[in-house]
Amino acid sequence: MNGAQHGPVPIVSWIRRLFHRRPPDDELLNEGLELAMDWGENWLSPINARLRKLHPHLRAEELEACNAACQGAMRLGCEAVHTLLREGSASPSAGRLATIVRARYPWVNEDNLGRLLQQGV
Repeated sequence: MNGAQHGPVPIVSWIRRLFHRRPPDDELLNEGLELAMDWGENWLSPINARLRKLHPHLRAEELEACNAACQGAMRLGCEAVHTLLREGSASPSAGRLATIVRARYPWVNEDNLGRLLQQGV
């Protein structure tokens, strides 16, 4: 294949990526999880529109995938804390929660694990 068959699309795509860099997936997902855990009017609401304001280059399907992962991580964190409390743990450990959450969502960072623990308790 020669480059003429592709036209200017690869160059435009390269320039777009140069100026609209997206954070690495783990960073983006943790940013989304922070948004998902916002208190107030945004509590438990989808993060798509708020994440789009921060990253306007993301496609709708990327925003939806991020929202689904972040909402899932938040639900799992809350459920795990409640399970640990029901099992008799007076104070669920961050390490135990990390093991449970990261088994399914390995990208969750320490700050968000701490917030999941606080909100779950």
